[in-house]
Amino acid sequence: MIKVLVVEDDRDLNKTVCSYLNQNGYEAQGCLSANEAYDAMYGGTLVDLIISDIMMPEVDGFEFAQTVRELNQEIPILFM
Repeated sequence: MIKVLVVEDDRDLNKTVCSYLNQNGYEAQGCLSANEAYDAMYGGTLVDLIISDIMMPEVDGFEFAQTVRELNQEIPILFM
């Protein structure tokens, strides 16, 4: 099963995207901020794909993607 990390600060949109993915054969985990996503990834969550918002408070999607790229250059990142 493909593990997807959804990073979106809009709680309702995050829940909708995760629900859709989970109902269609993916294993989606929602994070409401880049820092929450970092915690999940550093805590051992292995992901196959990241779907990220761009405009987020504190750490925006571009900065988040840059940090992810420093750790893993292979993981696909899709911005929404």
